[in-house]
Amino acid sequence: MRRVKRKIRNKRKISTGKKIALGISIFFLAIFLTAGGYYLHIYKSIYVSDHKNPYGKDMDFSDLDIAEPLYEEQEGITNILLIGIDAREAEEASRSDSMIILTIDSNNEKVKLTSIMRDSYVDIPKYRRRKINAAFSLGGPQLLMKTIEANFRIRLDKYIVVDFHGFENIIDAVGGIEVDVEEHERRELNKFIGETREVKSPPLTRTGYQKLDGQQALAYSRIRKSDSDYRRTERQREVLGILANKLLKTSVVNYPKVMNSILDCVTTNIKPSMLLNYAYTVSKFKNMKIEQLQMPMTELSWGGMYKGEWVLLLDTEQNAAVMNDFIFIDKEPNVDELDLEACNAVIEKLLGRSLASENKTKKPINNEVITSPVDK
Repeated sequence: MRRVKRKIRNKRKISTGKKIALGISIFFLAIFLTAGGYYLHIYKSIYVSDHKNPYGKDMDFSDLDIAEPLYEEQEGITNILLIGIDAREAEEASRSDSMIILTIDSNNEKVKLTSIMRDSYVDIPKYRRRKINAAFSLGGPQLLMKTIEANFRIRLDKYIVVDFHGFENIIDAVGGIEVDVEEHERRELNKFIGETREVKSPPLTRTGYQKLDGQQALAYSRIRKSDSDYRRTERQREVLGILANKLLKTSVVNYPKVMNSILDCVTTNIKPSMLLNYAYTVSKFKNMKIEQLQMPMTELSWGGMYKGEWVLLLDTEQNAAVMNDFIFIDKEPNVDELDLEACNAVIEKLLGRSLASENKTKKPINNEVITSPVDK
């Protein structure tokens, strides 16, 4: 576990013209959504009550004994768990393919994306230790939120689930996204374009910066074999960031198309009126920044075969501290402050062997906080 520290900063202010356009767009969107019958249609299409599991049986968590969160809820900070699922049919039991905590930090005018690696080997309440992505298939978004709370000591009560089929539709509705594709990525994503579609988008014929439609963008975000699950998670955050910028710039006349694409693939326990409030809050940020963090930190985890499957073993205590500090007090990870020996001890106890020889040969992977630019 070598020490690696790299920060990328590239901050730009949102232009006055864009802020005005964004404010007007949200104003008209509010009128559009609150127009009686259509608001009710949206409400019935995407909203489910807090304790109902639309993906399986409901669970009772009243008897759980979970450690207290490291930070209490703070005014100005809203956390929403974004869940991408690999179901092929609506309400099909499935594992969560991506898990990202979206933080709206009004205190620092930031949007933060904290990705949780799906192979993280953790305690799942009411079940045994498993990969964290199994929690969703076992108990839906409620169990996944409780699993994150139990292991990372952060309380979550809001979620948005997006299925992959709808992910394609949303990107198509905003006219596609622009991505810089490398050769090994081009070869791999071409294998999986339109996996669930009868009519498939054309394969990419070149590398470099280019526009991807929904099918191509989904295939890009799910690439894994050509590099690693770390890079795969980075691609997912990249796509989400680009899509967020596209949504901010979407024309008012395109909102009905975008909204209809969202209705077909989104399930949430957040009422549409609150979603509008969150969008309005973000639109008022004068110097909005998007920052990203990957969990667990590479320095605080070990990846390899364990009990017959590839997993990420992690020091949950230290990773929880890093995550909570990043979200609640806006503190970026500092490798010099980590107790790497304590982390090694945790991993070695799980493995039942020493990591000394592996640490000398294992190639490090960058773990970084990325500040993404917001287009003018």
